[in-house]
Amino acid sequence: MRNHVLMALAALAMIVSVSSCKKMGPLSQEYFKVSPSPLVAKGGVVNATITGTFPEKYLKKNATVTVTPVLKYNGQEKELKAATYQGEEVQGNDKKISYKAGGTYTQRVQFDFVPEMAKSELYLRFTVAQGAKSYNLPEVKVADGINYTYTLAKADGLEPAFAEDGFQHSVSSTQEAAINFLVAKTDIRSSELNKDEIRELMRKLQEVSENGNSSVKSVEISGYASPEGSVGLNTNLAEGRERVAVNYIDKQLKQIKQNVEIDSKYTAEDWDGFQDLVSKSAIQDKELILSVLSQFSDPDQREVEIRKLSAAYEVLATDILPQLRRSKMKVGFELAGKSDAELKSLVKSDPSSLSAEELLYAATLTDDLNEKEQIYQKAVDNYPSDWRAVNNLGAAKYLKGDFDGAEKQFSKAIDMNSSADETNYNWGIIKLHNGEIKIAEQFLGKAAGLGEKLDDALGVIYLHKGDYGAAEKALAGDKTNNAAVSKLVNKDNASAEEILGQVEEPNATTHYLKAIVAARKGNSSDLYNELKEAVKDNNLKKRAATDIEFAKYFNEEVFKSIVK
Repeated sequence: MRNHVLMALAALAMIVSVSSCKKMGPLSQEYFKVSPSPLVAKGGVVNATITGTFPEKYLKKNATVTVTPVLKYNGQEKELKAATYQGEEVQGNDKKISYKAGGTYTQRVQFDFVPEMAKSELYLRFTVAQGAKSYNLPEVKVADGINYTYTLAKADGLEPAFAEDGFQHSVSSTQEAAINFLVAKTDIRSSELNKDEIRELMRKLQEVSENGNSSVKSVEISGYASPEGSVGLNTNLAEGRERVAVNYIDKQLKQIKQNVEIDSKYTAEDWDGFQDLVSKSAIQDKELILSVLSQFSDPDQREVEIRKLSAAYEVLATDILPQLRRSKMKVGFELAGKSDAELKSLVKSDPSSLSAEELLYAATLTDDLNEKEQIYQKAVDNYPSDWRAVNNLGAAKYLKGDFDGAEKQFSKAIDMNSSADETNYNWGIIKLHNGEIKIAEQFLGKAAGLGEKLDDALGVIYLHKGDYGAAEKALAGDKTNNAAVSKLVNKDNASAEEILGQVEEPNATTHYLKAIVAARKGNSSDLYNELKEAVKDNNLKKRAATDIEFAKYFNEEVFKSIVK
């Protein structure tokens, strides 16, 4: 009897041993869920959460299972961080899974995205250690990937910043000049007409004569007498000095055929002028002089006092009073600059004759980017130290798609002026174009004065950093490709479609984004129509062939014919 019992126990032990060493079977896809699915790149990184389930009576009590996520793409594999789960009898620190009840686990994956991963598949690889044995279970595919629509936000679609010119079609200016007279005289001496201020006045009058679009707008004449002498005499002198100055200017105006009403007046005794000159002089006792004169309101008495002062202070007689015997002339001009037609002609025939302001303005008169670039190049050639010319040459190259050429000019411009909004902004967007997001953000932060243009650039940065809320806010109200991208990454397909319908100058990217909207709506007809336009850009054709946005159509003959 005892032998029978021992034999039965041995048999049971053998059954238990065989049962415990029996290999675990494969797991099916139904036991795994990945979020998001398909995988999504955000800010250059893919983050996903895998939720797995071990079914009831699956994970043996003496077994461990190591689960390794593996991304397969373009003939390559990228193994991600593994996690290990253990049966109830295994001694260790890994998550325990009940054999009888099974269990659920969460595993997070993270990896840097590269475009080659666009068409990829995420698998789970299982390695089992059971007793002294180890073996692999069949791999399970758990997700496709990777959506990277945010990268369609491009710096190329941004407008560079052109520095403004200072050109004016007409410039208002005023020229003042004075004619001085000898004591008790009203005749104009030839020496007075040779003074620099009179010569400059005559030069401007001649400029008006030579430029039919310029004109004299106003003329004011004031005649003065100094305070010494009788009121009657001074009145006659001041009036006479007014008259000869009026006659002189009137003659000049008639010669250049300018019909302008002359506003004239005279001041018999220029006490205000006297006090002003004394107060500004270096006379030692000027405060005493001004104090004495302020005590007399009667003109005759002040005349007596001024004579006494002139005798006592020779400087009053030699330096102050002669300056008050004068006529003042103030002429207002409206001087016309070159016409647009003249500028266009001179840019081609004689660019060196144009000022920096004229060349910079002339470049704004054409929408032809080649012509615009040529004019800015002439501005650089003639005014190499003007940072605006260098900056604007770079901006023209940027619009043409010559990003290497633009970068060279922007580099020079910011070296020449590192504080200008335009140079910081342009250096920022060229760095953004190159994918140097942190540097781009640094320089764009120094271009606060550019307003909406700056918001557009920051919107692209936010999209590439993965801050989609900030991107949507920065691009709010825009009708651009980048604004549409901000809606697509936020899954607002309707708003994206509305924006794309209002893009002023649709390009291949516009059509590509419309194709994405159509694919998300399941509208194959619109998808194919838009994609045919988009793939005229070879880079977008290559992208479309592997873009997860079009995964449902990869096997469709029409799709394959478009992207082949």
